[in-house]
Amino acid sequence: MSTPTLRSIDRRLSNDVDRLQAVLEGAPEYSLVVEGRLPPSNAAIELLDALPPGKDHSDKYVYEVVHEAEAVGCLEMVRGYPDTDIAFIGLLLFREGYQGRGFGPQVLRLAEAIGTGWRCRALRIAALDTNPRAFAFWEREGFIELLRKPAMDFAGHAIVMERALPDARKI
Repeated sequence: MSTPTLRSIDRRLSNDVDRLQAVLEGAPEYSLVVEGRLPPSNAAIELLDALPPGKDHSDKYVYEVVHEAEAVGCLEMVRGYPDTDIAFIGLLLFREGYQGRGFGPQVLRLAEAIGTGWRCRALRIAALDTNPRAFAFWEREGFIELLRKPAMDFAGHAIVMERALPDARKI
């Protein structure tokens, strides 16, 4: 199996937005579990526009996960959130037909390289307690639970998890 690659999504290009929308719509179960609804027709724009407190678009990166020339997933990362030495993964999602095929760990290695390039010491995520499959993935990948808190605009609570980047000790 070939390794997936990442391609940066440009919000100004309608084709990029359309492909991201297709990925989000290709994972309806995820939307139902975390938001209690199917992805709306503007889900891609919502994802591209959403920013954590104190961050702007220069800190946010959304990538299309490409496998054999097809958009199979997406990765959203924020540089320096919530602390300057943290790379935050806001979303790692695959179309349902591509889930469970080993792409998650492969894309996580790409995310590690990005975080290391940003000179961050760790990756952080927030899995929702309504999505036990995602929580299990992050746990298998060595992420440690830091805390649980209410998740605004989502069903359930956020489980904040973190894992040190492999090269963090060298920085």
